[in-house]
Amino acid sequence: MVSANHKENQITVQKPDGQQATYDPKRLQGIAAYGEIKRDFAQGDRVQFTANNRELAVSNRDIGTIERIDANQISVKMDGSKAHTVTFDAAQMRHFDHGYAVTSHSSQGLTADRVLVNMDTKVHPELINTRFAYVSVSRASEDVRIYTNDSAVLGERLSADVTKTSAVEIQKAQVEPIHNQQTQTKEPPVTNSREHSQEELRRQILAKTNIHEPENIRTTADIEHRHNAPIQTALPNEASDYEWKRETGEVQSYQHNQAGNWLHIDSQGQFYDRQAQPITRETGLEQAGQASAHSLGDKAQMQSGSKDITDLGLGL
Repeated sequence: MVSANHKENQITVQKPDGQQATYDPKRLQGIAAYGEIKRDFAQGDRVQFTANNRELAVSNRDIGTIERIDANQISVKMDGSKAHTVTFDAAQMRHFDHGYAVTSHSSQGLTADRVLVNMDTKVHPELINTRFAYVSVSRASEDVRIYTNDSAVLGERLSADVTKTSAVEIQKAQVEPIHNQQTQTKEPPVTNSREHSQEELRRQILAKTNIHEPENIRTTADIEHRHNAPIQTALPNEASDYEWKRETGEVQSYQHNQAGNWLHIDSQGQFYDRQAQPITRETGLEQAGQASAHSLGDKAQMQSGSKDITDLGLGL
């Protein structure tokens, strides 16, 4: 690329013969952009191709081992059941790189005796999920080791299910009778949970791999405290009536044991609606059917002095 005109949305490129061409990327698609990076190679190095090449009969992310380097000519013995050797001019065929590590996506279809997986919870956390864990771990035929910066957080992230729901799937609302009435149970629209709790899924993944939980990183008690602290702070008298269900970012979701109503609270005591939008405490309690109970409960407590009110938090 020679220059870019951002105002006109045009790019000027120079062809191998020296001629220049200007075009609009919106009108001419299918162009691949590359950046040159200096690499050192030697005989015996593992390499991977980063683009398809019909003349060499190699595909993007194919892996091989350098057998010989003669000036610009490099001979690579390709991996696979039909192993063959390809020879190319490095000055002309530049789409290759070291092949000692590959991404989870490009490793699909590959098998190795031993696999080392790097899972950093702070780098692209949205990509760490059950699908990523399955593809990475299933590449090994004998042994797999996972290296991470935080095993506790990793266990929770790997329990995130990214499977898309089919258009024909319909979720049936659960209805429970309360005081001869039926209250429809609503679930938050955004959820990463599965049928098992996050803690159970975390333990299953840790049991299947070689991750060992350091005692000084995060314990089960720390996780339970993070899950239950918001509801205990917001509703100290009614916290036992709610059961923790799931965690979405910093927001904890709870469901009433009897009424089935939902509350969504973060660690700072901020309430949220089922669309993850901040709302006031009063609005949150009203949507959960708690407002009336609090009003009557406070009034009854003022009239009866120290008499305990045991039915706070039930929908009226």
